[in-house]
Amino acid sequence: MAKQKRDDYWVLLGASAGGLEALKCFLENFTLRQQCYLIVAQHLDPKHPTILKELLARTTDMPVQLVENDIQPKVGQVYIISPGHNATIKEGRICLSPAAAVGPKPSIDVLLNSLATSVGEKAIAVILSGTGTDGAQGAMAVKAQNGVVFAQSLESAKYNGMPNAVIEAGVVDMVLPPDEIAKKVQDYVSTSERSFKVVKQPTTQNKLERIFKKIFDETGYDFSGYKLKTIQRRIARRMAVHRLTSMDDYLEFLDSTPHEIDSLFKDFLISVTAFFRDQEAFEDLKKVIDNIVERTPDSESIRVWVPGCANGEEAYSIGILLHQSLVNRRKATPYQIFASDIDESALNQARRGMFSAAQIDGVEPDILENFFQPRDGQYMINKVVRDRIVFAKQNVINDPPFSKVDLISCRNLLIYFSQDLQKRVLQTFHFALKNGSYLFLGKSESADTTAPELFGPYFKKTHIFLRKNMDLSNAVDQIQSANNYAKMAQKNHPNKVQFEKQSIANRLDQVLLQEIVPASLVIDRSGQVLHIRGEMGRYLKFPQGKIDTNILSLAQDEIKVDIRALLNRAKEVGQATAQSLFFSSENQQILFINIRRFDLLDEDSDHFIVSFLPAKVDESFFVNPEIVDVKKQEANELLVNEIALFKERLQTSLEELETTNEELQSTNEELQSANEELQSTNEELQTANEELQSTNEELSTVNQELEVKTYELEQLNNDLENMLESMNELIIVLDSRLRVIRYTRMAKQIFGLTNESLNQTVTTIGLPVDIPNLRHELLSVIDFAKEGSCYGRFKAVKYSVRMVPYFNNGDTVRGILMFFEDARHLSKIRPEVNSVKSFELLGDDFDYGLLVIDELGLIVYANQLGASMLGYDKKELNFDKLYQFLPEPYVSQGSSFVTDYLPENLLNNEWQGFAFKTRNSERQLIKIRVDQSWLNAEKHYLIRMKKPNA
Repeated sequence: MAKQKRDDYWVLLGASAGGLEALKCFLENFTLRQQCYLIVAQHLDPKHPTILKELLARTTDMPVQLVENDIQPKVGQVYIISPGHNATIKEGRICLSPAAAVGPKPSIDVLLNSLATSVGEKAIAVILSGTGTDGAQGAMAVKAQNGVVFAQSLESAKYNGMPNAVIEAGVVDMVLPPDEIAKKVQDYVSTSERSFKVVKQPTTQNKLERIFKKIFDETGYDFSGYKLKTIQRRIARRMAVHRLTSMDDYLEFLDSTPHEIDSLFKDFLISVTAFFRDQEAFEDLKKVIDNIVERTPDSESIRVWVPGCANGEEAYSIGILLHQSLVNRRKATPYQIFASDIDESALNQARRGMFSAAQIDGVEPDILENFFQPRDGQYMINKVVRDRIVFAKQNVINDPPFSKVDLISCRNLLIYFSQDLQKRVLQTFHFALKNGSYLFLGKSESADTTAPELFGPYFKKTHIFLRKNMDLSNAVDQIQSANNYAKMAQKNHPNKVQFEKQSIANRLDQVLLQEIVPASLVIDRSGQVLHIRGEMGRYLKFPQGKIDTNILSLAQDEIKVDIRALLNRAKEVGQATAQSLFFSSENQQILFINIRRFDLLDEDSDHFIVSFLPAKVDESFFVNPEIVDVKKQEANELLVNEIALFKERLQTSLEELETTNEELQSTNEELQSANEELQSTNEELQTANEELQSTNEELSTVNQELEVKTYELEQLNNDLENMLESMNELIIVLDSRLRVIRYTRMAKQIFGLTNESLNQTVTTIGLPVDIPNLRHELLSVIDFAKEGSCYGRFKAVKYSVRMVPYFNNGDTVRGILMFFEDARHLSKIRPEVNSVKSFELLGDDFDYGLLVIDELGLIVYANQLGASMLGYDKKELNFDKLYQFLPEPYVSQGSSFVTDYLPENLLNNEWQGFAFKTRNSERQLIKIRVDQSWLNAEKHYLIRMKKPNA
């Protein structure tokens, strides 16, 4: 078995409808026979035999093979996945399995996912013409493993659904026509390793810092803290794609090609995960989640943070475990999962909640049944979990973290960070977690060794850690510049004294924040609470059951009216608005409420900060008893009572308004319910449409193959017609039912065949050739599948009829070829048909000379005595014309003179004298006697000869 080399690349060509032309164009321009395995995944109809192998074999000199069983591939060969199968790459082998009943066959996503897992950065995905989205998910997996993805340009694709889906996923390195993709793949293979050797040289350090600076200036993200080897590999891959072999050339390319910075930025992002990745670790996580559910009362909420969530598989996995734990314990504790990432395209995929069959591979069947809905070969997460997860764009290094979190799951993200950056992130996690909460990391990540003062092991083997109870994490707030990359790599860890000083300073900052900064919350334009900081128990109420996060629902009754008015005012004026009011007459407090608008940098919608600042005052703040008489005091009390009455009436009006609003909301819910039913019907129609689309793709592919086959058949038919038209042979072609289907031009002319003779039985068209038992002879040829022969006569010509069967691909006789050969001329080349064979045995024993001629005057036999009378040897006279031995005037009559010497034409039956020309042209008088005889159904004349004196 050939062993795969480490520098061999795997090129997968994925195509569907319209892909045949693209595949042929690619292979015509791909000439690299070393270092590459080529695999073709073309959607095909499993019920229809494919001729794709034959079609592609004509466009390339590489061997083309249809994979129908598991196989060990060889470099420089093209492998086509057979219809009705899915293929995966396992340990360097192409392994087949039955394809799903619904969906593309073979699945390009399944093959690409296995290819990415198996060969990593040696994977090259090429997505060509086709409808649907198959290949997009698999291309994301290839890109995450540092592979390369090419897509056919939309204008060159006959159907642009598949290429467009990959382009929209944001994972394509280049978009080109198929012929240019072939050349770029060859360039990439030949350049890749050389580019990596250049990038990892120590002299490139300053150039790397310049690249980090360009990305930071363009995107605002600093990658200088990422592990150097990972960054080098991704830069080398981008250089190889553009066939650049020096860092200076790549820096110039970045300056001249602005969109390349965005492409490099996307390459730096790590967007790969899986459902329940590492089963043993999730078994331990399940115990942690059960513990969190048990200790959290129903009046509180469970909060989970999943930074670096990629496509959302891990966030959904934790949501499923949380839901199962709550159901098993019959608890109604609300929970919220915050999933964040800086990759916007990955977040968009996560928000859709739609996953391919390859992505849910390994999910337990009961989970698949209870939490997923199948949709045309893909699976959608149920709303019961989806609605509990919020996906947000967030930089875990620089952006503020979520707070009071029960669990953080950050797996396989820290491995891409430097040691110092890992510690900064762990400090952020420590700050975000509650006391006694948990941190879930990947296999190659550790919190107790990187930050032992912050975390301790809980399940050490599966990397689940427990937050240590410290007052404050040593958070680092500054944003590092990309130009500090070299300095950051040389930083020493802070010593204990520095750590204590920083802790005191941070503690002081925290006390000042708690004592001076008012309790505040952030709301959006509709009033939904997005973030809370400070104690809100005195201003907001949290009812049991399902929580409505709108501030007007959460606010205490005595301040609800004021908040509503202030919020409306803030929306209109667009600037800070404040108002004071009596809040607690018993404690003589005044509450100042401030609402002001502010805009987030990465969002366009309005947001508002609502601040509550209470102030305690004595009675003198309201009135000075020394200067206020009794009447004024009574008037003041009357005013206060009137204000209270107006407030009560206003509250009643608001309650009536809320009742009306609830009725409208109920009507809206009914409309939503009807809309969901319509949406469900629409989804079913969409599923049916996708199934029809998949079938249409297969039919389109079959149609393409049939078009090619039809063209070839037309060419063959034209060749056959030209052959039959140009042949000077008598040939009639019959089908298995003895009907005439073709004939040569000579047969048409001699036998009088016309177009009306076509498709007519040969025995009923009045064929002028007299062939005894013709039907019996033809049926024998068909029954025994063997060649047959017989004789026939047409006018004065005798024919030998050769009947040759011709077959289908198997052993079934499809028809008969009838060859008509002139039997008079066959004796020269086929002595077995010589009608005077018997004369050869006895002729030389006669005491007279003998010439045997046919009706056309051809000498078919001469004995030695007769030949010597003419001055010849008997072999010299065979098949010569008799007229050359006749003198004038008989020479012009040819052989017809012999009939004058037949006994019935003479007065007596005596020997007659006749002058022949001899070899030396002299006249020789010879006595002759002529008899007529039928030999093998042909008329012959026997001329007996003797000398005059005999």
